[in-house]
Amino acid sequence: MRRTLVLLALLAAAASLGAEQTAANPHRSIPEAPPDARARTVSDVIDKAMAWLAVHPADIRDGDVIGVTEEIMFFYALSTIATHSAANRNFRREIAARHTALAAFHRDSLRSGSPLQGNWVALTYPPLAHIVARMGLENTPYRAVIDQRLASRADSVAPRQAMQLWIAVYLERLGYTPDTPVPTLLAGSALQQDPQTHTLLGHFAAVPGSADTRQATIQLVYNITHEIIALTDFGALRPPAVMVAQAGHYARLLNAAIAWATRESAIDVLAELIFCAHLLELHDLAAAPGGLELIMNSQQDDGSFGITNPDRANGRRHGVLTCLLALSTLESGALGLPVGNRNDRKPG
Repeated sequence: MRRTLVLLALLAAAASLGAEQTAANPHRSIPEAPPDARARTVSDVIDKAMAWLAVHPADIRDGDVIGVTEEIMFFYALSTIATHSAANRNFRREIAARHTALAAFHRDSLRSGSPLQGNWVALTYPPLAHIVARMGLENTPYRAVIDQRLASRADSVAPRQAMQLWIAVYLERLGYTPDTPVPTLLAGSALQQDPQTHTLLGHFAAVPGSADTRQATIQLVYNITHEIIALTDFGALRPPAVMVAQAGHYARLLNAAIAWATRESAIDVLAELIFCAHLLELHDLAAAPGGLELIMNSQQDDGSFGITNPDRANGRRHGVLTCLLALSTLESGALGLPVGNRNDRKPG
């Protein structure tokens, strides 16, 4: 991946140049942010992170199928932040390059038996097939894997509730009929019920008492962020009506979760929470500036943010990608900086 190509895209996202938008355009319309000292500092952090990423890319030749697939999703998410046409073209090129490598991997390797983990395939291939189709690329290799898994019921462990919703949302977008319909999963979602139960909100108000409790809270955050990301399609869609109606409660919930992640220095989930605040168009959360300061101050000398998730084989690169999402939303005008008309995205 060429550093100049990707850096151009991120700088275009940061500048938020006002390309003309229409109601049919699925991407956000981002106004220009003032060139204050904080924005310039964020640009420096992004520049340094991109320099690290340029020399530590996921490489299908090294067997990093998971990393390549994840990068496709992250570049898609970045494309929903950067609405300037030049930035979107560059992100599309990044996605296309990874798609080409991944499709070739399917042709050359999967014929003799897939080395991919079943549950990971179930979680990633529906959004992967959707994203590639949105980019105008052929998603047949991924649909073939999905078809095979649906026919064989190959998954040995049932995903948790939020992940069931994630899978069902993307299966429906691809035209499949999931075993449990999305409305049924939404009705049972802890996130959707929380405006009445306040279970999640109360959880973040409590002080964790052990490492096990901290890990359980991190898992809870993943449940929340993946549900929001799925329902907004990484930012390509507006928040659904069920969330818009409870925006005040979700602002309190995400603010409490961001404050918790900041106190715990949980950089990975903190960055995802800040990105989700952007997805729900919650731009004035009191805890967000402190969380963003922590992310910026956590950058290592080499441009990464440390191993933010030690349970992942690509924990360092994953941290760079999530932090780039969070910092790009700041530069795009979210989370306290001036915002403008966001009516250009499709309803969720």
